Amino acid sequence: MGQWFALYEVCPNRKAVLQMRTATKRTDPFDDMSDEEFDEHVETLFSERPRTVAVSLRVPADLLERLKKYAKRAGVPYQTLMKSVLESAVARLERRWPSDACWAQRS
Repeated sequence: MGQWFALYEVCPNRKAVLQMRTATKRTDPFDDMSDEEFDEHVETLFSERPRTVAVSLRVPADLLERLKKYAKRAGVPYQTLMKSVLESAVARLERRWPSDACWAQRS
């Protein structure tokens, strides 16, 4: 605000700045919940997330660099892209061999 006052002192003929409209009032969708209900809701959301496990995987350096390049282009972390690519590949395998019986025959 102080900047505007300085401008008016330097340029007294400058027109007054119009008042800004107030922002649209947002309502909190969780306002009607008690703290206990909110905690239960959050717990439910997190319990529905698929469980993940940490893995260690050795990949060629050039493959990792290519993956990181595509992840950067997509604007996502490379590990997220890696999980997506892996998920797509496994889904494709499952379409090709739809039942576990196929895997038993190939062994």
